[in-house]
Amino acid sequence: MLRTRPHSSPVKPLWRLLLLAASVAGLSAVGTHAAEAPAPSGPRAAGQPAAERPSAPAAFSRPAATADPDEAPAPRPEIRQPVPMLTPAERAAEWAAAAAGLSQLRPFGYDFFAGAPTTDFTVAPSAPIPPGYQLGPQDKLRIRWWTPTIAETTQELTVAENGAVGIPGVGDIMAAGITIDKFRQRLGQRLHEQFKSPSFAADLVDPRTITVFVSGAARRPGRYVARGDANLFNLVYAAGGATELGSLRRVALRRANRTVVEMDVYRFLIQGELAGGVPLRDEDIVFFPTAGPRVSVTGEVSRPAIYEAKEGERLSDVLAMAGGLKASAFPRILRLRRVEGGRRVERTLDALAFLADPKHADNLVVRDGDFIALDNVSPTVRERVTIRGNVGFPGDYSLRRTPTAKALFTEANPRIGTYWQRADLTRLLPDGTPVVIPLPLQEILEGKAKDIELMDLDEVYVYEANEKQIVALAAIEGAVKNPAIYRVAEGMRVRDLIFAAGGVLQEAANDVAHLYRRIGPGEFRLVRIDPSAADRGSASDNLALQDQDRLVIYRQREVEFKAERVTVVGEVQRPGSFRTYEGMTAYDILLIAGGPTDQAAGTIEIATPVVDEKSNKRAEVKALKLADVLDGAHRDEPIKSGMLISVPRREDRLTQPFKVELRGRFRRPGTYALLYEGEDLKSLMERAGGLADDADPFGLSLTRTRDKILSTATDEQVRTVMQWMDQLLPSLGGDTAARSGTTAQMLDVESGSRSVPLMGSSGGTTKVLLVSPRRLATMQSGTRVGFDMENRADYVTRIGQIRLTDGDVIEVPRRSEVVQVLGAVQSPGPVYYTAGQSPKHYISSAGGGAPDADLKRSVVVKVSGAVRRFADVKSMDPGDVIVVSSKHQIIQPPVARRPQDTLFDVLGLYLVVRGLSR
Repeated sequence: MLRTRPHSSPVKPLWRLLLLAASVAGLSAVGTHAAEAPAPSGPRAAGQPAAERPSAPAAFSRPAATADPDEAPAPRPEIRQPVPMLTPAERAAEWAAAAAGLSQLRPFGYDFFAGAPTTDFTVAPSAPIPPGYQLGPQDKLRIRWWTPTIAETTQELTVAENGAVGIPGVGDIMAAGITIDKFRQRLGQRLHEQFKSPSFAADLVDPRTITVFVSGAARRPGRYVARGDANLFNLVYAAGGATELGSLRRVALRRANRTVVEMDVYRFLIQGELAGGVPLRDEDIVFFPTAGPRVSVTGEVSRPAIYEAKEGERLSDVLAMAGGLKASAFPRILRLRRVEGGRRVERTLDALAFLADPKHADNLVVRDGDFIALDNVSPTVRERVTIRGNVGFPGDYSLRRTPTAKALFTEANPRIGTYWQRADLTRLLPDGTPVVIPLPLQEILEGKAKDIELMDLDEVYVYEANEKQIVALAAIEGAVKNPAIYRVAEGMRVRDLIFAAGGVLQEAANDVAHLYRRIGPGEFRLVRIDPSAADRGSASDNLALQDQDRLVIYRQREVEFKAERVTVVGEVQRPGSFRTYEGMTAYDILLIAGGPTDQAAGTIEIATPVVDEKSNKRAEVKALKLADVLDGAHRDEPIKSGMLISVPRREDRLTQPFKVELRGRFRRPGTYALLYEGEDLKSLMERAGGLADDADPFGLSLTRTRDKILSTATDEQVRTVMQWMDQLLPSLGGDTAARSGTTAQMLDVESGSRSVPLMGSSGGTTKVLLVSPRRLATMQSGTRVGFDMENRADYVTRIGQIRLTDGDVIEVPRRSEVVQVLGAVQSPGPVYYTAGQSPKHYISSAGGGAPDADLKRSVVVKVSGAVRRFADVKSMDPGDVIVVSSKHQIIQPPVARRPQDTLFDVLGLYLVVRGLSR
């Protein structure tokens, strides 16, 4: 914080100006602490643009004396670069400066040709011949050849006009239009045809010369004589490039009165691509047209210059030519100045947006004469906080390194003699108004008070213990533009505090406000004032402020203790309670409630409250047609306070067919529409083509949604009983094991836990309840409906009895070839199915029962999901599962019946009766 003492001047109307001046005058020059980002350690400039300052968070809109210490700090607001608002005179001056800057820009690329030779266009004789050079008339070749019987012959021969080379003793060989390597192949082939074991060599010793012409806006147009291996780029460079009126992006190579290729010199200058490597031919013409649209780019780019643009190129293309943006550029603001309709216009565009997305609307097509300027970021160093006063290391700190007050205090190291009860944090509002937030220094360091998150450009001041005067603070909250904590200057009053907060809002109550004044430690006195009277200077309302005053400005709705309201329920868009007004009609209240929904019936009921002691009547109900209320005879039906407007729902009607899904081994599985509600499964399966050959019909299962199994009322009643029974659970479990005197280990299983052998038990026969009962309220009724079918006759009968409804899922598995044996057996796992065998056969195949096997309590889970007792199953089906129980299973020992047992019996009987009554 910047240390500030109250000004002693008696002048009161200028308290805000004096306050700011005192803040600046009270700064002490302190060295800057090493931080991640260097920042000036001097005072914050009073004229700093307000838009660069962060907003005050809502967490600091109340004074520390009454704030909740656990209130979370508000998030740091987004900081945006301000867009300066210029006067017409300033704008004209800026245009003049821009024009002056434009005169310093140079057209891009033309300086490259400043060092081009001014002599005739020739290629050094020693320059190597490019591999792709094609031979032609006037090329001179040196040819040597010999055989074992013929002496070596060396000759220099010239390619004739017909393109052939005449070799004495060998004949003519066509050379035009091919490379020297290809010519060597032809020569070798000819020699081998005529001679035995020939040897030879062929080289290009003197390339031909060609005559080419340069015309248009070239620096040195005219006739050029060049070696035959010259290319377009060589000639463009020899001609000195284009004049400043000529184009560097559309240099044309013309041959036989047509353009062969257009060369873009920018590709060479910017990307390093030799776009003009096209070989020249005799009588070729290189033409420099006048330049296309030119765009000036200045500011924070890598290469400020004047660039030539091709048709259709956009701002992003031009910025790429300019080398992109510098790190110091502020890409959110790109200024584009152009001439439209005979006048100068300026647009502010978001370069960051269109560089990320070239299709962004701000990525405009450039025009001739466009001027693009990119500003740099604000010179104000961001991401910093400052601490001053009685600390060992005052100065600026990186906000990333010290994001909280505690971190800043720890880094700055308060010195001996510090006033530990308080430090002050100064924060700027968006309009530049400074607000002060008192911090409990010692409590923050000790972790007793909630730490506060710092924001960019925050300043903290730590006082010395012997400082007699600490800045007085007053808070204002409620219906004002900038609720916060403010310094109290000498002579500052209620009216001044309201003015500092930006004035009251439109919805503020002008006749009542509360001023809370501290009269002792933890004690406050409430003073009621009239804000409008205080604004007029009333002495009884415009009180002088004191340290830790808190002014609350109320909203008008907060002081209106009696509100006339009407309630709208049912099928409207926004049901609720609404305030009534004079002249309100039924049509008006429906509009306020958002209008009826598409489920609304054709009627509306208006209930008016009445009191009739004789008949005990409480309301008069008037039914109207909804159409008449919306646009008819009852549109102006009056509405009064206390009425209840009800818009009922229309009768439920089927809006789309019921759907059922077939899964698994059907011939045509998928989702089907029911012909009618209650269509039987047999009919639907016939429509699906029946079952596949490998389907297991006895494994058929039906899954049904919960609301189709239990009615809403029954479901709610069952839940109520379960929740009531849960209150008895603490007395039902947890003490049985203790009474047995044994030690048990708790292990989770499907039912909540499973039994284990007990330590200290004899013969493995002791049985103890190891777990507490599960809470009934957490149990959900299943949605799978099982079927128990013994044979094909049962299957055919049952599928004709199953009535389907919306949302049902029928699944048929693939026929299994095994029977699963699980539980207390020697070798749990699958056993191949054998027709007609009993469960004991499969237990024997699994190695027999374990020593603790209990067949009496074992079960068989049929492939359909039905569960049977072991003794009731005579033969197994493929896919069945045998679960062999253990003698050490979790059971409850026999004890005397308790009241809780009776309650469980009642619940079971209740569920059975409710199920039968459906």
